[in-house]
Amino acid sequence: MSNSPFYKKGSGSKMGKGCADTAQGCIRKDGKGFKILNNKKGGVWRSGYATRKEALDQLKAMHAN
Repeated sequence: MSNSPFYKKGSGSKMGKGCADTAQGCIRKDGKGFKILNNKKGGVWRSGYATRKEALDQLKAMHAN
């Protein structure tokens, strides 16, 4: 398990693992808005985005660094 405050274990530890290799990608809608799945370790990386665009902008910013 990661010690990152952004890593939250999902209902299944493999949830999200490999999502970048799928047509759907790693952004998913849930009851509270949108969340970004952890592509490498599984689970939820970050959640609570009101729109898909907000989540996508966050991913773009993270990859720009």
